[in-house]
Amino acid sequence: MKDIQEYLGHADFSTTAKTYAHVDFSRKNDMSNRIDGVLKF
Repeated sequence: MKDIQEYLGHADFSTTAKTYAHVDFSRKNDMSNRIDGVLKF
């Protein structure tokens, strides 16, 4: 979660936690793969 906070530029951890804490594992995995794809250039 801390990595997501930093990646998105949220100054407050609670902003990230409130937005993304409810995401299940498969969605987290999908999001991770998408971010990885964007960062590979």
